[in-house]
Amino acid sequence: MTLAVAPTTRHTEATRKAILDAAAALFMERQSDGFAVQEVADRAGLTHRTVYRYFPTRQELLRSTAPHLAPGVAEEPFSAASTVDEWIDALAAHFAFVETHFEIARSVLAAAFASSDWRVFGQDIRERDRHRWAVFRRGFSHLRERDARATFATLRQLTSSASYISYRLRFGMSPSDATEAIHSAASQIVKEARRRERAAARLGTRSKKRGSK
Repeated sequence: MTLAVAPTTRHTEATRKAILDAAAALFMERQSDGFAVQEVADRAGLTHRTVYRYFPTRQELLRSTAPHLAPGVAEEPFSAASTVDEWIDALAAHFAFVETHFEIARSVLAAAFASSDWRVFGQDIRERDRHRWAVFRRGFSHLRERDARATFATLRQLTSSASYISYRLRFGMSPSDATEAIHSAASQIVKEARRRERAAARLGTRSKKRGSK
């Protein structure tokens, strides 16, 4: 009787890399995700069953291919920002990078929206947002929780790669016009939030003074 031998880690990684290399090559040739899993398998010299063993769905393969092609697309500006101003200032550079990898970003986001999986570019977007939220809350500590969360959600959505791609495709805007529109709207949201933050801080100060009398 012959026992099945599990593939070694080295073999597993080599097979995974072969699949991603094949998918990446097809992606770059067509500048879109318009290829079948069988084509990836053929390019990698594998069976489609092997591809599905490593990537159970086409969406998973697509999500894994994106950072393999362009790691920077996954790094949105606020992930390294320590203030909301740094977040806004980083938008132009980030959107310029997304533009150079436009089809990759568009296709991966489309696959993510069609899935119930919260992972985009191999990461859980809710986990990444925890850092963004912490930074935002430090800058707007006097806003009521509900108000702060609504403002953050609006700002987060507006400044996302998905929003930029929507401005470009849905509204036919040029890269510079889309970037300027998002930057301007984000700046207005922050300006209004700061106005409410100051008002809330003043109200809190007056309440403390009355309470101390």
